[in-house]
This record gives sequence, C-alpha cells and structure tokens, in this order.
Amino acid sequence: MSSLRAVGFDLDGTLFEHRGSATAAADGFLAEFGVVPTDHTRELWFAAEEHEFERWRAGDIGFQQQRRNRVTTVFGALGLEIPDTSESLDALFDRYLAAYRAAWRLFPDSGDVLRRLRLRGVSIGILTNGAQEQQREKLERTGLVDLVDAVCVSEEIGARKPDRRAFSILAERLGVAPDACHFIGDNPEHDVAGARDAGMSSSLIERHRPGAPSLLEIVERAVGRL
Repeated sequence: MSSLRAVGFDLDGTLFEHRGSATAAADGFLAEFGVVPTDHTRELWFAAEEHEFERWRAGDIGFQQQRRNRVTTVFGALGLEIPDTSESLDALFDRYLAAYRAAWRLFPDSGDVLRRLRLRGVSIGILTNGAQEQQREKLERTGLVDLVDAVCVSEEIGARKPDRRAFSILAERLGVAPDACHFIGDNPEHDVAGARDAGMSSSLIERHRPGAPSLLEIVERAVGRL
C-alpha cells in the first residue's frame, strides 16, 4: 500500500490540452491575415510562446508584454505588418485569445483519472505557472475545479516552478508533508526536478510521444491500482 496521501498535477500539457487548443487557435488567427497553416508557422508560434513565457517566468518582462512580444516576433517572421502601439498589439492578441478559449479542452482521460483518485481518498492539487485569471478560468470552464482540493497558480502564490517554495505551498494547502505527495507534469525541469528538489516524488508525462505511459499508468505506479 502506498504511503502517498496526495497527488499534484501540472495543468498545461498534463491535464489540459494546451498544445491542441493553441494550435487550432493559432491556425485560425493567422489565417485571418492570409497565412496558410503549416508545420513551419506552428513552430514559429510555439517557439515565440515558449521563449517569451520563459522571460516572463524569469521576471524579465510583464505578462502582457510577453503576449505583445509573441505577436511581434511571429508577425515579423512571417512578413506581416506589425502594429506600432501596445494597444494595437493587445487587440491582436485578444483575437487569438478568443479563438484559444473557444478551443479549450482537457485530455480525454484527465477527468476520469481524477475521479478515480477521489474515490480512493487521495487528495488532489494543481500547481501551474501562469496568470491567475486565465488559469482559474481554464479550471472553471473545463470542470477541473470541481475535481481538485487545492489550486496554486504562480501569480497568486508568489512563486513559480521549479522554485521549491511553489511545491511546498501546494503540499501545505493539501495538508500533507512533501514526501507524502507525488507530482506529475510534462516539463522535466520545472515539474519533475522542481518537485524532487522540494522533497516530493515525481513523474514525467509525455502526452505526445507515441508509446509513452498514459496518465492512469503513471498515477497507478505512484499510488497503486485505481
């Protein structure tokens, strides 16, 4: 019998299908400007997203600025006209954001696995880097908020993964010691190494790698058969 009393999860790329939602949104958004969606345009979009989000995570720029920078980078690379005011860049990103929200979805197995954990009596938490308003809205609109016991968003708690303080706050809100919590996420550094540095056991989930263990398999390896 596992001694674990809680399981923590990353949100984007772990429970929430960010990549699929963002791909659909980016394709539609860029098509408005005559850009035919290709692997190249998607790579541009996600490279800009990752680079600018990490700059925000490191505290180098504000959250809204990382959004503006993403539009500027992608439009520049595609030869599109770049707006010259912050307000115009914000308006453009809002158009993408509306499409992104419309495409929001969980991975098909996320809700089932969390329900099984609840029936087992295991506490469930979410620790996510991001803006409080958007991450909370994802939880509300997908129904995840009703399946978890604690939610920690980096903007709200004042610490971002892989900072051990973020994981310690999650454990505290779940009412367990770090070594009684297992953490699952899709980022080797921010999720897996960060959790282990804070005293938790952890597992990497690779949603888009063929043959990779499923969420249920990963959870059952940690807590036992559900």
